[in-house]
Amino acid sequence: MLYFKTVPFPGDVKQPEVEKALRKYALKKTSSLDFKSSTMNVGTDKIFFGLEDKTSLKFTRIKTSFEFMLPKLIISLPKDQMATAYKIRLSAIPFAVCLFISFCIFTVILGLLNGKTDAEATIFILVLAILFFSLLKLELKLSQLRVLKSIKKDKDQ
Repeated sequence: MLYFKTVPFPGDVKQPEVEKALRKYALKKTSSLDFKSSTMNVGTDKIFFGLEDKTSLKFTRIKTSFEFMLPKLIISLPKDQMATAYKIRLSAIPFAVCLFISFCIFTVILGLLNGKTDAEATIFILVLAILFFSLLKLELKLSQLRVLKSIKKDKDQ
């Protein structure tokens, strides 16, 4: 999958501290996070679902049922002790939606260049794209804040 954002660790925090904090506030899963539901309405102190593979740890934010419209992001934390950042990507379904929206925008641009545009379809596609990317930006912000929250909570204990 394509990682679209690399987030450096905050301040003087090193990879082992980030790994410890994320593991502490994650529920372990045994299969891919891409197609698993990330919704949980039962109260818990856990913030993420986590999956470990050979080279990295993957996390996704636990959401409430009210946040079902937000695209799911996968956070990849390398196991390398010298790492200085984690990477973020879309899970499979939001990635497919992003590809579809990109294809639609490309089609609209081609239509504009050829002089054959449907104003209603163009407006619909632009509104859909703005809505999707706004929700993506919100989820990205929430996920980054949850990572910082878990690191801070772990340091305070």
